[in-house]
Amino acid sequence: MTKGRYTNKMIVLLCTVAYFVSYFSRKTFSVMMVEMTTNAQVIERDVASLVAGALFVTYGIGQLVSGYLGDRISPKYLMFTGIMVSALCNLLVPLVNQYVLIFIWAVNGFAQALLWPPIVRILAENLSREKYVTANLIVTCGAHVSTIVLYVYAPICIKLMSWRAVYFSSAIVSAVVGIIFIASMCFVLRGREERVKEKTNEIKRKEGLMKAFSQSGIIFIFVSIVAMGFMRDGIESWLPTLYCEAFNKSSEEAILLSVFIPIFAIISLFVVRIIHKHRMFNNEASGAYILFFISVILCLLVTFLISISEVWARITCLILLALASACMHSINFLLISCLPGRFASSGRSATIGGACNACTYVGAAGSMYGIEVISYHLGWQATTSTWIGVCAVGALFAILALKKYSNFIKKENKIPTLK
Repeated sequence: MTKGRYTNKMIVLLCTVAYFVSYFSRKTFSVMMVEMTTNAQVIERDVASLVAGALFVTYGIGQLVSGYLGDRISPKYLMFTGIMVSALCNLLVPLVNQYVLIFIWAVNGFAQALLWPPIVRILAENLSREKYVTANLIVTCGAHVSTIVLYVYAPICIKLMSWRAVYFSSAIVSAVVGIIFIASMCFVLRGREERVKEKTNEIKRKEGLMKAFSQSGIIFIFVSIVAMGFMRDGIESWLPTLYCEAFNKSSEEAILLSVFIPIFAIISLFVVRIIHKHRMFNNEASGAYILFFISVILCLLVTFLISISEVWARITCLILLALASACMHSINFLLISCLPGRFASSGRSATIGGACNACTYVGAAGSMYGIEVISYHLGWQATTSTWIGVCAVGALFAILALKKYSNFIKKENKIPTLK
């Protein structure tokens, strides 16, 4: 194995581990929300939606800041800062009241935003296009494995200790990994960052950001990303509550069964990575509208079945929602992971990655409050009907972007890489 191949593998490994702990410390509240609002009763339901929504708002804003900084300063320091601040926020959660928690979790959202755009830049600048897509798959799977671990770990931790132990353990793990990450990445990337910076500075001066936006059709894609964020985080965050209220089940059972979501998401990522080589899915916009249409059908079936109380209907709804969530994660992989790498040649990968991810959490923030209001006043059947409309909007705007984005890809493929 050459030194370069070893270095590339270490870069992917370190980014995967960093993203693993970031998801663990980011999703603690969404996983624990049903426990904290029902059994523990330490936070009111409407306040809980504000806490979760605060993270999505600041995460979305932070993505723009992180994307801008990620193309201009060393990405490894941004990632280290994000991991350590997130560890502190998790440590403070059990120690504050519900209203202070809104502020704490908002800070956590901004800290979490310091990870993805720097990861995009590190991978895009150090790997070829094909290896970049594969590396993104590995890093994204690390996040889903983290979610699976959290869904399994949280009920056990609640049973044996308390909900507070989940946050404390998350803080400790994140702090330890943050220290290991910065020390290792400084060693691995020594000398590489300066060489890449010299190659991209000249291209950045020639390529304006707004020109890249207009020529790629990405403005339409932003709307599709908002729809994807609404669906992805809406289903994932509210599925335990939906399961408890619609089918009258316990919070522990709801959290444990929600592990289906990340499992299905991981499977879907491997499937979409395989078919990404096909002409239809290699174009991220066309792949997205196909997956949105599939989700429309899945949510339509859930709308009909959710009012049926039989066991088979409950299990079928759970599987259908897990599949819909898997489609959203696949769209996320195409539009958030693969698409920004198209801009690596112009040195804009972190900026575009941050802008795309910001749109994700505009939708996610809307889902946290919107789903709470719709489900509380109109019920869960009305909520799943809303999901049908959101998926249809996502499909429509992906189609509107298709022509410009296809032309952009053809032009981008003619540009020599910086590798």
